[in-house]
Amino acid sequence: MTEWNPVVTALVPTYNGSHFILRTLESLAAQTWPHLEILIGDDRSTDDTLDVVRRFADANPNTRIVERDVNLGWLRNSNDLMARATGELMFFAFHDDVVAPRYVEELVTALRANPHAVLAFSDMQVHELDGTVRLHAFDELEGLRTGLARGRVMIERPGDWWVPNRGLFRASAFAEVGGIRPNDMGEYSADWTWLFGLSLIGEFVRVPEVLCTKHYTAGSISKKWRHDDSQLLALRRSGIAEVRRSRLDPMRKVLLMSHLWPRIYGRHLPKGAKRIARRLGL
Repeated sequence: MTEWNPVVTALVPTYNGSHFILRTLESLAAQTWPHLEILIGDDRSTDDTLDVVRRFADANPNTRIVERDVNLGWLRNSNDLMARATGELMFFAFHDDVVAPRYVEELVTALRANPHAVLAFSDMQVHELDGTVRLHAFDELEGLRTGLARGRVMIERPGDWWVPNRGLFRASAFAEVGGIRPNDMGEYSADWTWLFGLSLIGEFVRVPEVLCTKHYTAGSISKKWRHDDSQLLALRRSGIAEVRRSRLDPMRKVLLMSHLWPRIYGRHLPKGAKRIARRLGL
C-alpha cells in the first residue's frame, strides 16, 4: 500500500506583523515535509507587512498571498484561508508563532498512525510579555475515544485547552465543523468553540515534544480580550449551538448540553438528563 503523503497547508492570517512575521515564515520555509503550501492572508495591514510577505513569496514559490480589500478580522480571515487551502491537512501558523523544522513531519506521522484522529498537536513553549517562558502541554484528551467523553472535558475548559489550536487538522474536519464561529459577544475565545466542535467528531493526538513556540506581543489578540462573566456566558451559549450542529446522536447531545446549561442559566439539569446519563452508563 502506498504511504500517505498529503499536501499540508500552513495558514498564516496576519495584520500589522511586519516586525516579527518573517521569523514565522522562515520557520515554515525550513520544514522537512516536502509537500507544503504556505497560504498568507494579509488583513489590510497598515504597516509594511505586505512588502515583507511579498519578498518571502518571491523566494519561496510554494507561497500564495491573499490581499484583502477590507479588514476582515482574525476570525473571518482565518475561515477564508481554510476555504482556499489546497491541502488535505492544514494548520494555523499565527504570525507570532515559530515551529520547529520537524513540526509538520511529526504531526503528519501522528495522524498517519491514527485514522480516527482529526487533529495532531505538540506541546508548546510560550514567551510572555514580561519575559517569562512557560511550557504548556494539554493531555486531558489522551485515550478518550468518544465525542461525548472529549466534549465533557472541553466543556470544563482546562487550563491549556487552547494548545491544540496550533495543531495539524484534516480539511474534512473543517468542512464538517464549518469553520470558526463568533459568539454573540464577538470573537472572544472563538478558538474554544472551534476546538470543541472538532473534539466532537474525532480524536486529538498529542505529540509530547515542544515543536511550537509562541512569542506574545503587545498586539496579540488574546491579550486584548476582556474576560468577564458576560463573555463567558456567550461562549457557553456558542458551545450549545456547536453541540446541536454536531452529528452526535440525540441522547448524547442532550447530555452534553446538560453540562453547559447550568453554567449559563444557574439552574438544575434539564428534565431527563440524569436518566439519559444512566442509560449511557455515565
